[in-house]
Amino acid sequence: MAYFSYFSTTAYNLTNEDKKSRYNRITNILLRVRKKLEITNAALFEKYFIQDGDRADTLAYEYYNDSTLHWVILYANYMTNPYYDWPLTYLDLQKFIAKKYPSNINGIHHWENSDGEVVDEPGTIIAPNGVTAGSATAITNYIYEEILNDKKRTINIIRAEYVPQIIKEFKQIL
Repeated sequence: MAYFSYFSTTAYNLTNEDKKSRYNRITNILLRVRKKLEITNAALFEKYFIQDGDRADTLAYEYYNDSTLHWVILYANYMTNPYYDWPLTYLDLQKFIAKKYPSNINGIHHWENSDGEVVDEPGTIIAPNGVTAGSATAITNYIYEEILNDKKRTINIIRAEYVPQIIKEFKQIL
């Protein structure tokens, strides 16, 4: 069943006139439901690595035989905006980076040490007595955006046998 079919409706004045008001029932899309933080039992989930071309609706069809349950995939991963919370395809990432850094795609975003911690540029004076920063790796704007995008690729998919219970709880909350 479609995601918004679970939501309550509210009266909405379509005319915005006091004397000739005409109300319609509309779905209250402003309601938000977040997964309970204590639901972390690994037995409820299956890890999945999102490939280019994967979408929430196609994964829902693959795992639940119902593409309208795409919201369960998003819900399980605290995703509220499928355009920004879902990883970009390689081509879309290229376009995004080119737009965000039009003349500086390969410019240095920051420096990292061997543990992946952000550090000062090598040779930078970091103490009053002349101590300088040691070796570090330059992370370009391109690599930085690619790392952020790749962090979104590993998601949890609720196992199919638990989906009816999730839907039931979702209805009760709304």
